[in-house]
Amino acid sequence: MLSDYYHISLGDFNQEFFESLDGARHIVAPTFTSEKYYHTVLVEGENAGVVGFVPSRTLPDTGFVQIVLVPAYRGKGLIGKIYDRMIELHSLKTLYATIDKSNTTSIKAHEKIGFKLLPEEE
Repeated sequence: MLSDYYHISLGDFNQEFFESLDGARHIVAPTFTSEKYYHTVLVEGENAGVVGFVPSRTLPDTGFVQIVLVPAYRGKGLIGKIYDRMIELHSLKTLYATIDKSNTTSIKAHEKIGFKLLPEEE
């Protein structure tokens, strides 16, 4: 798998980098209290995106995750490896991805690593 060739780490959240990302507007912007759950994704030491989660208020060890990557790092199979790093760092057991319905590329990428689409509420 292509993602096996990349060293991925999670750094401190970088607000300026986050705001520069195309697609950041689709992510709930971190607040001062939630910023500790957001990280700059580093691939080979370079800023590659932002990943974060909002902790569930009712389910322990559960987070509602969001991710945005710079175009050069999309389509390389990195999402699963990035989530693995976040799971380890925050001791999460369950992830729910919050993805805009129109972002079919992201939906497919998440389904490829095991996420399942939940039915919409009416």
